[in-house]
Amino acid sequence: MGAESEPIRAEGVSKIFPSVIGFRILVLLGGALASACVGRSNPPVSATPLTAANSPIATAETAVSEPEVPTDSRTVRELLRLAELARRAGNREAEYAHFSQVIEHDSSHSRAHARLAEITGRAPTYRIASSDDLVLRALQHPYDPKALVDAAEALAERGSTDRAVEYFERAVWLADLDPSAALTAIRRLYVLSDEWKRHRIVPVQLHVDELIRAQPGWQFQMRTLWLSVSVMLDSALETRFVPIAILPFEAGDIPNDLDSIHEAILAEMRLPAEGIFAAITGRPVPSGDAVYKKGVAEFLGRSLAVRIAPGANRSRVLAHEILHLYGAIHVLDDVDTLMNPTGVSLALDAPNIRIIRSLRGREFGPGGIEENVVSWIDLGVTVAAYRSALSVNLNLRDSKIKEAMRARDTTPAQVAFGVQQARHLDTHFADAARLVAALMLADGQRAEAFRLLDLSSQLYGPSTPRGRVSAEKAKMLKRSMEATTAPVTE
Repeated sequence: MGAESEPIRAEGVSKIFPSVIGFRILVLLGGALASACVGRSNPPVSATPLTAANSPIATAETAVSEPEVPTDSRTVRELLRLAELARRAGNREAEYAHFSQVIEHDSSHSRAHARLAEITGRAPTYRIASSDDLVLRALQHPYDPKALVDAAEALAERGSTDRAVEYFERAVWLADLDPSAALTAIRRLYVLSDEWKRHRIVPVQLHVDELIRAQPGWQFQMRTLWLSVSVMLDSALETRFVPIAILPFEAGDIPNDLDSIHEAILAEMRLPAEGIFAAITGRPVPSGDAVYKKGVAEFLGRSLAVRIAPGANRSRVLAHEILHLYGAIHVLDDVDTLMNPTGVSLALDAPNIRIIRSLRGREFGPGGIEENVVSWIDLGVTVAAYRSALSVNLNLRDSKIKEAMRARDTTPAQVAFGVQQARHLDTHFADAARLVAALMLADGQRAEAFRLLDLSSQLYGPSTPRGRVSAEKAKMLKRSMEATTAPVTE
């Protein structure tokens, strides 16, 4: 049994930013120019990690939370060995050449990008008047966002729009190194690129634990991870998530459950003025019978926490949690969708598609749902989307209960387990019911609001704090309704 679903199109980077295709050729030509102009002590720059041919997100339909193994891993291992030998011998040019070849085979190789960035460093800050010299400086320092933006401006001024877009896009990928340059790049991309005009930009403040930070090139892993999830969810959200700060936190003394980690980071760190707050931990799920989460997120909030394997540059769990920030709700375990918390599918069920598309215009600023959600959406469309999703979910649960009760050749214990699974409490589903109740109450639909508040109490669990709050609100609303409809006596 399963709901109607729609695949999340696993569009490669070239589908969103098509001009990136040519950057690989441009860089190779520019590298030859750089070597000719400044001598052999300056090796050619590497290809961008966003080339279409071997994009780290070109096969996002099979994305999992484990590190991707390059298709030619033996060659990559040999190149890494040669690069290490060159480093020990002090031959930076050879080391650079070997790491550049690693990028040719595996464009998302974080360690290679990190070392190439270290070798090339930041560009000199003296003023350059010639547009050719600005481009040359960016080619010699391909991990410096300011140099990339200056070169892009020069290219745009002389009519080389496609090349300018390529440089601007790379500056956005490196936004945490220079947020000001990245902001300039984003503004210019909205002017120069039709593809960028359809995308919203959501800044992300990352807090990364010590296990992730112990891996070489972990910052590049984080940059590629968020680019990957942007592309994975593009058909539903049309949003680019841009890390503008990648900060450390220590998880060692925090209990190894994500709720504790999430709450501890929120207590210690200040929320950004705008955007998503994300805690990333490399701590694996503990062994044993206890249930541990791989991800948590505030329903229609601004913060989340996920477990990411060291080295992984794509994650279904991260995509799932981001969609909770856009109001998506869980489905039953046998529905094949990204919003099934125990599944592996990257398809997205039709009810959640309606919800996400009605809420993708939400903001991520100070305040709660009223300031960041209600003021930015079509209430009628959103209420209709949630009513449909809640109805589908409840119908599926009811069908599973009836199916369990009618099943033959099953023991009473098996029947009880089936009913329990169908009635499984889900706080995100409860959050949705309470949200729609508030919207309907504001619209004067009090009877419907009462039913949804009562439902949310059952889904939270009547004995839980939030369950008791919903139950009390339902009782107050019922008393108000009864007082309004009571007959008037003389």
